[in-house]
Amino acid sequence: MKDFIGTFFTCIVICSVFSFFFLDLILGNIWVLIIFSAFFLALLITIFLNQQYKIEDLQKKVEQLLNNKQD
Repeated sequence: MKDFIGTFFTCIVICSVFSFFFLDLILGNIWVLIIFSAFFLALLITIFLNQQYKIEDLQKKVEQLLNNKQD
């Protein structure tokens, strides 16, 4: 829980600083808002897909190890 709270407060500080410098630009132009949102969503999706691929690879390796151990 301590890790979450530390990460949460760090994110609040980073978002505050980012908002102070770039919020007017983002809210002033709808295209910048759309592009920023699309970038953020693409980043999240890419991270989750990469984690899924790594988990699948680990599952295959565990199955191979279990099959080798049973033989």
